[in-house]
Amino acid sequence: MKTTILLTVRYACVALGLFVAAIGVASAASLGIVKGKVIDQTKHPVEFATAALWNAKTNKLINGSVSNNKGEFEIDKVPFGEYKLTVSMIGYQKVETESFTLASNNHAVVEKQIVLNEAAQQLAEATVTARRKFIEQKADKMVVNPDASITTSSDNVFDILKKLPGVSVDNNDNISLKGKQGVIVMIDDKPTYLSADQLANLLKGMQGKNVDRIEIIENPSARYDAEGNSGIINIKTKHNSAPGFNGNVFGGLAIGSRLGENGGIDLNMHTGKFNFYGNYSFYEWRGWESMDAVRQFMSGASAGGFQNIHSYSLYHGNAHNFKVGADYNINKNQVFSVMFRGSTGFNDVKGHTENAFSDSNHQLDSTLFTKLSVNNHWQNYTYNANYKWDIDTTGKALTIDADYAQFFYDATNTQNSNYENAVGVDLNHNFGMVGFQKSVINIFTSKVDYVYPVNKAITIESGMKTSFVTNDGRTDFNVNDPSGTIWNSGLQLHDRFIYNENINAAYISGKGQFGKTSVQLGLRVENTNSKGNSESMNRIDRDHYTNLFPSLFVQRAFNDNNQLGFSYSYRIGRPSYNMLNPFLWMLDPYTYMQGNPFLKPQFTHALGLNYTYKNRWITSVGYNYTRDLFTQVLQQNDQSNVIYQTDENLSKEVDFNASETAQLDITKWWHFNGTVIGMYKRIVSNAAGATTFSRWSYSGNMSNSITLPKDWSMELSGQYQSTQLWGNFTLLEQYQLNVGIQKRLMNNKATLKLSLDDIFNTNHGTAIAKYGDINMHVWNHWDSRRLNISFSYRFGKDNFKTRANRATSSSEEERRSAK
Repeated sequence: MKTTILLTVRYACVALGLFVAAIGVASAASLGIVKGKVIDQTKHPVEFATAALWNAKTNKLINGSVSNNKGEFEIDKVPFGEYKLTVSMIGYQKVETESFTLASNNHAVVEKQIVLNEAAQQLAEATVTARRKFIEQKADKMVVNPDASITTSSDNVFDILKKLPGVSVDNNDNISLKGKQGVIVMIDDKPTYLSADQLANLLKGMQGKNVDRIEIIENPSARYDAEGNSGIINIKTKHNSAPGFNGNVFGGLAIGSRLGENGGIDLNMHTGKFNFYGNYSFYEWRGWESMDAVRQFMSGASAGGFQNIHSYSLYHGNAHNFKVGADYNINKNQVFSVMFRGSTGFNDVKGHTENAFSDSNHQLDSTLFTKLSVNNHWQNYTYNANYKWDIDTTGKALTIDADYAQFFYDATNTQNSNYENAVGVDLNHNFGMVGFQKSVINIFTSKVDYVYPVNKAITIESGMKTSFVTNDGRTDFNVNDPSGTIWNSGLQLHDRFIYNENINAAYISGKGQFGKTSVQLGLRVENTNSKGNSESMNRIDRDHYTNLFPSLFVQRAFNDNNQLGFSYSYRIGRPSYNMLNPFLWMLDPYTYMQGNPFLKPQFTHALGLNYTYKNRWITSVGYNYTRDLFTQVLQQNDQSNVIYQTDENLSKEVDFNASETAQLDITKWWHFNGTVIGMYKRIVSNAAGATTFSRWSYSGNMSNSITLPKDWSMELSGQYQSTQLWGNFTLLEQYQLNVGIQKRLMNNKATLKLSLDDIFNTNHGTAIAKYGDINMHVWNHWDSRRLNISFSYRFGKDNFKTRANRATSSSEEERRSAK
């Protein structure tokens, strides 16, 4: 069956190539070329001028081109006929030529020289521009435009994400979309491949003013990796157009109970055929967090008894993110690019934990006091090469991309504990442990994409991708455990786990515009081969599977004010490499985490329906069905009183959601954006003692942007999340309110901003796990209220262009490598 599927895809790709070639040969005989050169009054070439070709009889736009650094442009594959040409450029008067004929009798090529004169005058008093809406609904995605909000454009990108419709961020910087975890965050179609905290630090170093738009893709199309059951957030950065040098510097402070700071610089230069770019940012954080928990023992020797847990810790860390690269424009249609980017950092945690054990009458029996120190370090590096060929002006294009990425992670966990009875007498069960964990991940990926416009209404796109991943992880422990508590948990002094994975993929999709209806249909096939080798378990597990992933998008524009859209996609969710690692990692002698090498992928059918009215009101409903859902669960040993967290495949999950998004101009100076979401989730669980969980929940976020006199502005925003399901856990409600004010300085080149997060200090987390022999309540608090001060300044030309954030091939693989 697998061989048949692969052969079918191969033959389909060959048939597509022959079809494309046949069309090209048949049409080439009756096509001509219009080309020319654009100069100014001093006879210097004018770059980036827009040349548009019009039918002289119907005045219909046929095609267009942009002049290169020599002022030259070319419009090829033009059907024979009568045409006229217009050329325009900002700062110059528009030029329209006399009509001319393109024919086979020695007129198959027409050359024109265009002289542009500087514009005689500029509008002195006012300029009226079409302002983009903050939120736009497309056929296959929702688009957010940060520039449409005065205050959002000066935020960092991580803070912008918190304001997006349906997006929520927890205290560990995990991003969810309409209650679903595991969202893939991409930058210019390129996944970031970082852990939640590393991703947060990267996005905090990116400025909103450098972002063109943010795409929220709940049901991705076939050209994206099939990985990811919760959707994609794609951050598209600005690509400006003029040669020269520009940059941006920024810095800020985050003031809570402790001080944090951040800063960075972006530099870009375009000279001749070369673009050079580089950026660097750092983020340093400090704070505290605490946890209180109550666990009741439901069976075993301690049945009816309780364990009360209190922990408090201080954390300090920093991250350094950098990227350098260059683009070489071989000619006006071809560009070759190289890029190197990386991230290094650490996070240190020092704290203490108290585990108090009592009987069913809450009479204290004994207490375990633990002091701990955890040190994490990481280094991530990615090397990329990219080639793009814009074959002609109709949109035909070929892109080839290759990545090699390395991820290094190491952690040290030091714990010392002493055991006392109810009156404080040492029971001589003192415990000491030093644990070392290290992993090295190597990723190689390559892909090729081809776009072929059949005509003005239909475009076909196809591509292939392959990836190879190796994850080599080790743990070593030095333990002093007189009571034998740890050894009863199955801890291994030394362990090693090697995981190898190869994924091969191909896709084909077609997009057509038929009157007021657009349709996009796609099919992707992915073949996965994996091998896991565990030393402690003395076993090797292999897995091979091939799957087809169809997708469909339909949008109908009834008129300018009303449009309706439908989407469907079939997706896969593969476990992260860290989830598959069977290592045991101690939090304290009675609490630990452990991976699961037997996890299987999960599969999701996702459907969506949306309606947009005047681009002010967006109504949507969605339905997801996931089988073999994997999520975090708690397991308990009633004899040793040890509890541990791992990941398991449950049976299935059903999600239904309905949302309403509004973007309204209350007055000329007050703009409102808000989203309300209702959600229903039902989980059928295979975990011991757990059967079915279901719950209705709702959430909302809002943002009020207020324009004040003399370049001042302010914003009031907030988020709310009701009680909801998260796997076998129930998370209680969370909410917060934020306020900010800013001032534009230095002819709008600089921005000074002051903001306060979680004004009333209400953003805390509470979770309940109650199934089988598990009965546990957890309360989390952290340094959530912070005063932020930031300043940014941009210099040089504002309209600069690089391919710094182009998509690369190592998409899903790097994301799954995150710790």
